[in-house]
Amino acid sequence: MLKYQIGVNMSYLDIRISELLTETDAHLLRSSQPLGWLGLSRSLRKGRLRTVVIIIDVCCIVMLIAAIWALVQFFQATEIVPTVKYGLSASILAIMTLQLKLGLMPHIHTERVLRALKRVEILMLAKNHNRSEQGE
Repeated sequence: MLKYQIGVNMSYLDIRISELLTETDAHLLRSSQPLGWLGLSRSLRKGRLRTVVIIIDVCCIVMLIAAIWALVQFFQATEIVPTVKYGLSASILAIMTLQLKLGLMPHIHTERVLRALKRVEILMLAKNHNRSEQGE
């Protein structure tokens, strides 16, 4: 049997795995349901990359506000040079904002895969737990 000690870095699924050895699996599937994209991005703000994600979010908000401002200036410009200047600025800032946010996607995908593996582990432990109860 696997023994888990509840530590500082244990996630909810790790705690559920350790509790499964002593409790019934009534909430098993509900507690290990896969999260959607928004749930996974919210979990990034609670994980070990919290500071990095918050800094990236602040930078994206600032760049998006600057891009909107440059876009407004682009549509208000009447001459060619300011139009090109504000148009390029708005498009570059928008692309940089998108790239910063999309840079977190590999980590989100990794979290999805790890969560799925932990769900499989929970299901296997539940099956072994049920077999041991039936065998006694």
